[in-house]
Parts: sequence; structure tokens; C-alpha cells
Amino acid sequence: MRYRLSQDYTCTAAAVRGLVYKFTCICYRSLDRIFDIVYWPVISLLLWGFTSTFVSTTASSSQLVEFFLGGVVLWSLFWRAQTDVGTFILEDFWSRNIYNLLASPVTPLELFCAIGLVGVIRCLLSFIFLSLLAWVLYAFNILYLGGMALAVFTTVLLLFGWVIGIIISALIFRYGLRIQVLAWSVGFIIQPFSCVFYPLESMPQWVQVIAVALPTTHVFEGLRHAIATGELAIRPLLTASVLTLVLLVAALLYFQYALLQAKNRGLLTRFEMA
Repeated sequence: MRYRLSQDYTCTAAAVRGLVYKFTCICYRSLDRIFDIVYWPVISLLLWGFTSTFVSTTASSSQLVEFFLGGVVLWSLFWRAQTDVGTFILEDFWSRNIYNLLASPVTPLELFCAIGLVGVIRCLLSFIFLSLLAWVLYAFNILYLGGMALAVFTTVLLLFGWVIGIIISALIFRYGLRIQVLAWSVGFIIQPFSCVFYPLESMPQWVQVIAVALPTTHVFEGLRHAIATGELAIRPLLTASVLTLVLLVAALLYFQYALLQAKNRGLLTRFEMA
């Protein structure tokens, strides 16, 4: 027994070098692990840096809690919708069923309609649970925003979440499972540029250029306007709606193109055998 323990705990430089080389190869060939080096630190820095700037320049903090809680509740809709599309597609990759699915008469539009219907139910359950929790714990009632405002906010966020999910699915068909990390991470890449917790003017000018191109920015700007004034801001929500519909059409077209490329190059068979 003593011999075994002494053997188990011996350490040689050659073995350590070999293992270091192995883990290094795993890291630089995996997008997940490359992302971990800079992804989360940069996202956290941007998100809380912009939030801190907004808080430090706000004279009154009476509505800050409502801004933050409203942002959290509505953001959960977008994140849930976006991840649902990507993960439901990935389920068929993981179970090696993607070839059978696409060999059937099911069209991509039918596939996404089915995922969307299931996703709506999941998103509504999550939204109701968070809304009740915010009301019980913090006395924040999101229904004070009004039925029309909530309907527009949630519709745009759901549709844009599906847009991102469809694009990620297309990229997975085009480049394979090595980029599956995008199914969970893209939402958090978008978050610092979506003005979830702070207004657009609190961001640097170069960031604002990116932010105004995202429908989520206009939704959360409309949310803060509704909380502050009790009125529905028509212009940002119209902008968000138009952007979302245009991006939805573009995402579906790109998915059709990526799927066609995967079929022409025989990638579906490789995915099934991988």
C-alpha cells in the first residue's frame, strides 16, 4: 500500500510537460475556453461600467430600482427566447437526430414555428414567475407599465430573441458544434449594448452607434420612459418593431442559405457521424 501511494504521488517533468501540452491543445482548439479568457471579464466590465456611470450621474435614485428590476424581468424574455431556439436545435445534434429531422418533409419554417410555440409558453412562465417574485420581494409591479406597453415590449423581445437564435442555428449548421457556445453566450454579448440598466446617453459615442442598431436598445429606452412618465413612447417602439421584422426575414433567409450549404457539402452526414 505504501508503495502504491508513493508511486501515485511521484512527479516527473516529462509527465507534467506532456499534460500541459495536452491541456493547451484542448484550450486553443475550443472556442468555449478561448472565450473564457476575455469574454466574461470584458462583458462584466462593460455592463457594470456603464451602469456605474449612469448611477453616478443620476441625482435622484427613486426610480433606479424600478429601472433595474424592469430591465431584469424583460431581459429574461429575450434571453429565454434566444437560448431556446439554439438549444432545441442542438438537442438534435447531440442525439444524432439532425439527419433524420432534415430528411423528413419538415420545412425550416415549420421547425421554427414549433420551437417558437414551445418557447412562448416557456417565456411566459418565466416572465410570470419573475414578475411575481419582483412584486413579493421588492414591491415592483411591472403591470403598472400598462397592457399596451407590455404587449409591445414582450413581442419585440421575443421576436428578436428568435432572430438571434435562428442566426446561431444557421452558424452551427455552417460551422458545426465547435461554435455551440454561441447558443448561450451571444445574449450576454448583446446585453451591454442594449441599454438594459442605463440610458443610451450614458454610453460613449462609439458604443451608441452599435446600440441604436439593436431593437433591444429601443425597447429598454421605452421601458424607462414608461416608468418615468407613465406614457408609452411610440417612436422607439416603432423603430424596434421595424428593425426586428427586417432582421427576422434576414435571419430566416440566412438560415435557408446555411442549410443549403450544409446539404451541398455533405455536412449533415458528418454531423451525424461526429
